[in-house]
Amino acid sequence: MKLEPLAPFEDRLLHALAFFRTGRDVERQALHCLSMYLRQSESRVMGEVGFYARQLGITPEDALEAIYTDPEALRDRLRERFPSGQTPLLELDSAPNSDSATDPEREI
Repeated sequence: MKLEPLAPFEDRLLHALAFFRTGRDVERQALHCLSMYLRQSESRVMGEVGFYARQLGITPEDALEAIYTDPEALRDRLRERFPSGQTPLLELDSAPNSDSATDPEREI
């Protein structure tokens, strides 16, 4: 996993957390922070996954696995289900290539 540098304040917070709380190296602490954030966000993320899964007639678990294993197939199904302009997906080809998470050159 490769992440772009954090903003200066967040980078300092990460270093302080690693220094005072865990004694981990900063990269390992960043991975643990990401894991904790994802676990804490599970209900919000799965709520959205579940909503769109129901629109496609599949379970939230199947939708989550499809996002992980074959996102293009799920993206195609969502495009078929929702009229143009109403799809819940970010369109990568129309989004500006900024420092956003939608940048296809960004590794995560």
